[in-house]
Amino acid sequence: SVLALRFSTSGKYLATAGDDSYVNIYVRSNSPSLAKGNLVGVGTDGKQVVEDVEHWNRIALCRGHQLDVVGLAWAPDDSHLVSCSLDSVHPVIVWRLFDVLGKGG
Repeated sequence: SVLALRFSTSGKYLATAGDDSYVNIYVRSNSPSLAKGNLVGVGTDGKQVVEDVEHWNRIALCRGHQLDVVGLAWAPDDSHLVSCSLDSVHPVIVWRLFDVLGKGG
């Protein structure tokens, strides 16, 4: 289940985290994608809703925590994301977005 959700300062990114110990980073999309991990609107009848719904495609899955991730915070310039977990090995991780998205060295 999702335990934390934060929009980036610019609104370009959305981060979620939860009891699976992963941090997901999404970017808004103009068209829905049913690829695994993407966020799409679903109506009460279980069918995909297209109108008046935002679509978010997952661009990163960050692994590093061992237990539930309960907190998220973005840097003012969206360059870093901080995640807080219940585990004692890596209770706080600072993710550099440039590296997470595979654009860094």
